[in-house]
Amino acid sequence: MTVQRQYTLPHCNLVLEGLSADANDPLSPLAVLMNAECHLPGATDATLSGGREFLDSLVAAVSRYGQQLLSGVPYPRATGSAPPMVEIKPGDLPYHHHLIVQQQPLGDRVNDVNALPPLDIQLTTVQFYDLMEAVDQLLADTQTLPDMKAQFQAVSRRLVRPTEPMTKRATPAALGAAALAAAGLALFFVPPPEFEPTRPESEASAPAAASAVPGEPPRTDGETSEAVAADGDSLDRLESAPAITDAATIALLQSDVTQRLQEAWADVPRPSGDLAYRMAVSEDGDILGYQYENDLALEEVDNTPLPQLTFVPVAGAEPVRERVAQFVATFTPDGEVRLEPTETPAETEEPETNASETDTSKAGTSEADAAELPTLEDKVTDSDRIRELNSDLYDSILAELEPLSANEDLRFRVRLTETGEVVGYEPVNAAAGLLVNETPLPNLVTTADSTANQADFQVVFTESGVLEVNPWDGWPQ
Repeated sequence: MTVQRQYTLPHCNLVLEGLSADANDPLSPLAVLMNAECHLPGATDATLSGGREFLDSLVAAVSRYGQQLLSGVPYPRATGSAPPMVEIKPGDLPYHHHLIVQQQPLGDRVNDVNALPPLDIQLTTVQFYDLMEAVDQLLADTQTLPDMKAQFQAVSRRLVRPTEPMTKRATPAALGAAALAAAGLALFFVPPPEFEPTRPESEASAPAAASAVPGEPPRTDGETSEAVAADGDSLDRLESAPAITDAATIALLQSDVTQRLQEAWADVPRPSGDLAYRMAVSEDGDILGYQYENDLALEEVDNTPLPQLTFVPVAGAEPVRERVAQFVATFTPDGEVRLEPTETPAETEEPETNASETDTSKAGTSEADAAELPTLEDKVTDSDRIRELNSDLYDSILAELEPLSANEDLRFRVRLTETGEVVGYEPVNAAAGLLVNETPLPNLVTTADSTANQADFQVVFTESGVLEVNPWDGWPQ
């Protein structure tokens, strides 16, 4: 049975046609590829097509060049090897890239008088990213060519060009060797010192150091430093920090930090009882300090993710001036992480509004108003319309997008009507809720009819400045 798969983005449309693994099962994956077509609107009117060899070469070229573009380390081609069917090279400008496609099958092209010259297509960075996204969606689709996997290979360290010349890098070593030789020669003429047997000063002061904490048993130097670190001295500089009182912000921080602690605590030995820690979290979601609440928590602190996830500032002794929220984190023997605020946040008073204003403000226009979207009842099911809405939403956000101050990805769930109006959104992570006003989303919300069919999309503002828009439930088949 013939099966067709499409991966559509604003600047790339990848279409695969082939045979399913089971002719009697309409849901069986596409196992045999008959033809692959790649359309690049805006870059060329020509349709790039071919069989499995063309698709494998396209996937390998896009993966290799994307790795090179992100890492900055070029991957050289083997000397003397024939050029691949598809190849991508950098252009003359930083935002230009050349997609080179051979128009004849791989073989002896030198002696083939009828061979056509390769097709050279110039792509912008946005067009190449759409092509790379289409290839990534194909590789992630388990219902299309399950045997196709992304092939990534680490680049040898010797291929990375040094940033400094050899003479500049060798100078410190040469100076150090010369200084060491001079010091050794000078010390050769110094007579050895004479010592009288006396009691070491460290032994005399050891009892005082071991009993520095009244009412506690003596500890060794290593145990004392570890106890001080876990005893919560890092919270002393947070006493004068202003507190976060907004209920919505505290809820977002609670969800985000709980998820990060749960993921980091997945593969560690479980304690014999609850481990409780009081911790302080900044508005950006950084853990600024923690303090144990029970004796078992002090003993098992190294088995928790807190030492690795705590942000250590350069000026550690300086008091914190930014706003913080305090929570009590509990690690249970069942592997669960619970996070509760130490104080109940005060709810923000809202002015009275009529019914129509309440309906139109469900999605909000600020970090405090970005409420959770209700369950979607009537969904848009037409696959072509979903692709059109995805493209329209991408263009609308991109037209008003300005540089963001985020140091991590901002993820949102955005809801559109079937006619393309944005009726709501909600932040998925804490950083998105705090920086929502820097995005164009609040200005895109309209007072459209909430009873019409709707569709949800995932919008991601990446840390590197790239905008990603995809259907919330995945691309339609």
